[in-house]
Amino acid sequence: MTRTNQKDHGEETPKKKLSLAAKILLCLLTLALIAGAVAVALGLDLLNRVSRPKEDGFIAEGTPEPEEEYAPDQTPTPTRTPVVTPTPHPSATPRPVLPISEYYEQTYLTEEQFAKMAENNASDEFINVLLIGADRRATKGSYNSDTMMIATIDKRHGTLKLTTLMRDMLVNIPGYGYGKLNSAAARGGVELLFQTIEENFHITLTQYVLVDFYMFVDIIDALGGITIEMTAEEISAANDCIAGLNKQLGVEYLWDGFIFADPGPVKLTGKQALGYSRIRKIDSEFARTKRQYTVLNTVLSMFRNVSLSKQYDILYDLLPMVETNMTNTEIIDAAISALTGCKGGLIYFRLPVEGYFENGKWNKKFVFFADLPGMAWELHEFIFDNDTTVSTAKLLTPNPSLPPRTPSPTGADGLYPEGTVYNPGGSGGSGISIGGGN
Repeated sequence: MTRTNQKDHGEETPKKKLSLAAKILLCLLTLALIAGAVAVALGLDLLNRVSRPKEDGFIAEGTPEPEEEYAPDQTPTPTRTPVVTPTPHPSATPRPVLPISEYYEQTYLTEEQFAKMAENNASDEFINVLLIGADRRATKGSYNSDTMMIATIDKRHGTLKLTTLMRDMLVNIPGYGYGKLNSAAARGGVELLFQTIEENFHITLTQYVLVDFYMFVDIIDALGGITIEMTAEEISAANDCIAGLNKQLGVEYLWDGFIFADPGPVKLTGKQALGYSRIRKIDSEFARTKRQYTVLNTVLSMFRNVSLSKQYDILYDLLPMVETNMTNTEIIDAAISALTGCKGGLIYFRLPVEGYFENGKWNKKFVFFADLPGMAWELHEFIFDNDTTVSTAKLLTPNPSLPPRTPSPTGADGLYPEGTVYNPGGSGGSGISIGGGN
C-alpha cells in the first residue's frame, strides 16, 4: 500500500532555533527496557532505582507548549485545495469528514482494517512502550516531548523494533483540535499523548519510559565512547552543534568537546555523539533520524558486549534518571522477552511515511501534512506483521585522533586562555557557528 510516486520532502525541513530538547537523541535509551534483563541476572535493586512519580513529569513540571521553531527562510508547501467530492445518492451513508482532510487527502480504512488493528492491539505477543525524550537540565529551553518513539518487543517474530514519531506531524489532539504531535504532552501530560497517538494512528499504548537528556551522554561515556563513520562535512556540522550545546549549558569554553579527527571511523565521547546525532543543517531531519538510528544500534551492540558487572554499574548510576509507569514485573517480562526471544539489531520505521505527507505551514508553524489513517495502517503492518531480522551493528576501529587545536581570544569575547593559537578552520574546515547547527 506504500505510495512510491511522491517525493520524500525531507530536504525541505527547516532549520530550527536552538532548543536543546528538540535536538537530542534520547531515543538511545531503549536500553531502559533492556535494563530489566540485567536486573534479572543481578538483582531487583536496579529496578527499584527507577522513578515512578504519582504524576508524569510533564504535568508535574507544568510544561509549556513547545516554542515555535519555524525558519524564516523556509518556503512552505502551499495548502492543498480539497478535491470536490461528488454528491452521494440520497440512500447512501455519507462518509465522515476526516481530520486534516482539508490539508491532505486522507485514506478511508475499511471495517476489516479497523477490526484487524483492534485485534493487533489486543495481542499479548507484542509489547509496545512509548519512549519519550525530554531535557530537564539545560539552562535554557523548554521541557518538551520532542523525541517520541515506540519500542516494540515482537515475541511472535523474535525481533526488536523502533518507530520514530516525528514531532512536526499535524494531528488532531483530543479536546484541543489540531496541533503538532509534540504539543500533546505539554497540554495534558503523557496520558493525552497516549490518546493522541491512538486517535491518529490507531495504536494503543499504556506504558511509557521518559528519559533525561544526559543519560545519552553518560551511557556512551561509561562505555568508553562509540566509533561512527563520519564525513568531513559531518565532523564540521557536529562541532557546530557541540558549540551550540556548550552555549546553552553555560559552558564558557565553546570549543569544549570538539571533534578533531580525519574523516572515516571516528571515536566519539558522549557529547560528541550527541553533536553528531543533532546534525541536520547539511541535509534534513530525515537524514538526522538515520544518524540517530546508527548511534542507537551501535550503543546497543556495545552494551551487549560488556560484562554483566559493567552493565550493572552503568545502570545503577543512570536508572534514577528514568521515569516510567511500568512495574518491576512488567519491566522484567519485557526484558526477558527481549533477551530470550529477540535477536539481532533493531528494525527501524518512521512516521511520517514516505509518499504519505508533504511539508506545509499551519498557523505560522512548520508542519507535516500527512495521510494519518494511511500511515496508521502502514504502522500496524510494520509493528505486527514485519518479520525482517537485521544484524547487530558492526563495531568499527577508529582512526587515530588529531591533536586538539585551541582558539585564541581573538574575536571570541575573551573566553579562551591566553597564549593559544586560533585556527578558524576548526574541524573539517568549518568555523564555529553558535546556534546548535540545527
